[in-house]
Amino acid sequence: MKDFRITPVKRRVAVLASGGLDSSVLLAEMARRGREVFPIYMKAGLVWERAELRLLGRFIARLDRANIAPLTILEAGANVAARDHWSRTGRGVPGYHAALSSNYLPGRNLSLLTSAAIFCAHRRIGEIAMALLESNPFPDARPEFFRAFERAVALGVELPLKITMPFLGEEKEDVIRLGRNLPLELTLTCASPIRGRHCGECTKCAERIGAFKRSGVPDPTRYASRAR
Repeated sequence: MKDFRITPVKRRVAVLASGGLDSSVLLAEMARRGREVFPIYMKAGLVWERAELRLLGRFIARLDRANIAPLTILEAGANVAARDHWSRTGRGVPGYHAALSSNYLPGRNLSLLTSAAIFCAHRRIGEIAMALLESNPFPDARPEFFRAFERAVALGVELPLKITMPFLGEEKEDVIRLGRNLPLELTLTCASPIRGRHCGECTKCAERIGAFKRSGVPDPTRYASRAR
């Protein structure tokens, strides 16, 4: 019987890189630790993707690390939002004072990880790093979900894949302090960017602004609106 087992190459790690502040700092941190880093960006038809990709490319170029592979862009395994959802239309974006839970897209992590796991199988990568924080309240961000996903990949692909969350237990201000010497202005945490700039009015911008204030690190972000 054919042996389908896949043996990962040591030191390789895939990083789900959204172009956001948290995942960009994670990408840089993995490279700093000497890992062979494969950044993956997942496209799912969301309105902010073009702005994210542009900044992510610039961020990686600024890092200028030989141990960071070229950015891989994949299509998410399924649409994570209906066509009329605000994340795809740009209409009715949760405002500055909206709850963090208003950003929830059901099954987003499941969709992202499915495509990423297949990529890892082809590249013999045994670890996917995600920049989840302590404040993430969503059901597909629970440790038991990731352990179940690892078991499914081991059964269905015969790849011993580990999902790691190095920032779990940390808040966004902690990540900002860790990355204070990185080009954080080349990251995007916005649900409604205006000509590539943070809108300054959505709940994601509110989270970013508050985290910079709490971190004590000067905020290098350019916001389209200062009415906050």
